[in-house]
Amino acid sequence: METGTMANVLMNQTSSWNSTSATTTAGSDGRNFVFNDPVQRIILAVIFIIAFVVGFTGNGLTMLAVALSRKLRTITNVFVVNLAMADLLTCCVLPWNAVALLSFSGWPLPDWVCAGAALVLYTCGGCSLYSLATIAINRYIIITRSLKTYRAIYTKRNNAIILTICWLVPFSVSLIPPLCGLGELGYAVKYKTCSHKTAHPLSDYYSMLQAAVLYPVPLVIVVVCYIKIFLHTRRHMRTMTMSDSSDTSVTNTKRSSPNGTPHHEPNKSVKKRLNRRQVEITKNMLFVVCAFGLCASPYCVSLMIPPSDPAIPWTAAILLFNSCVNPFIYATKHPYFKQVFGSMLKCRCTEIPEQASIIRTISSMRSSFRSTRRKNKKPAAHRYHSDNINTVMKEADV
Repeated sequence: METGTMANVLMNQTSSWNSTSATTTAGSDGRNFVFNDPVQRIILAVIFIIAFVVGFTGNGLTMLAVALSRKLRTITNVFVVNLAMADLLTCCVLPWNAVALLSFSGWPLPDWVCAGAALVLYTCGGCSLYSLATIAINRYIIITRSLKTYRAIYTKRNNAIILTICWLVPFSVSLIPPLCGLGELGYAVKYKTCSHKTAHPLSDYYSMLQAAVLYPVPLVIVVVCYIKIFLHTRRHMRTMTMSDSSDTSVTNTKRSSPNGTPHHEPNKSVKKRLNRRQVEITKNMLFVVCAFGLCASPYCVSLMIPPSDPAIPWTAAILLFNSCVNPFIYATKHPYFKQVFGSMLKCRCTEIPEQASIIRTISSMRSSFRSTRRKNKKPAAHRYHSDNINTVMKEADV
């Protein structure tokens, strides 16, 4: 009897271990995966918290820099601020995912909190992609078209329409399918995060729909625009090289000609060089695009390949960590942001180029306050000195 009892206990323990391992690892096709490993969940939660702190600070400084410096209030930076806003909101919901990962007994708060965090996360992620596409189009037009055309396209009304589309498309793709029964936002039991409920029978189709709408379209726009910018710049540089050689030959001919008359005049339109500053800014925006592409591609690919479920938590962490990368690119590469960030971090806002009216107002208030304090101190000392003299005079009379 004892031998049989021990055998039953061992069999029960073995079956229990097998069932646990089946929920913590992937099956042959990856579809039986459940993210139950406590160590991995804690690591991801720490990554989300770090991304929240760094991203919230960096994107907040980016938006504040544009608010404090009129030099940064360009049309391109309208879309840069939009990107920073999307990244800032993404960082704000990361603590909710950390709570979900660290709650080993399930989601501890009402379901609508997790669903709202998931909606913000998906919307802001898609908005970041479309913002990068609008930045690419903006750089393409300013490099390859005339300034008159550029200003005609980017009016205040058109900018408002573009920004609305950047938010409306990902918001619709994230919200409308669940309302129609294609997936459901909320706590994902499989991944232990606030995304979409993986227990829903159509959750895979919801993921693939998001990946298909939010990723390829802006990616194609970005790639095409920057390739066209590169080809235009290279063609322009070749033309300038030919123009320079033509100018040199004309100069030599003029020097050797008896009457000093050149045989031909160089085309003045060819002499028109690209704005080096705009090219430099375009390169910096390309760094932002490359950083986002490197971070977003693994996640989007893993969404479109269902057997890659075990990789989704980690690829999602890579994608979300991108929300705190862009401010570092601005601070190290962008010529104007670098200057303003330096003044802000040194607490020398008076050194910010082309200061906003609020800084000038605060500076004038501080200077007037200091002058008022000095005036108040001086009469007080004078009165004290006068009182002493009067006292001495009275004592002398006595």
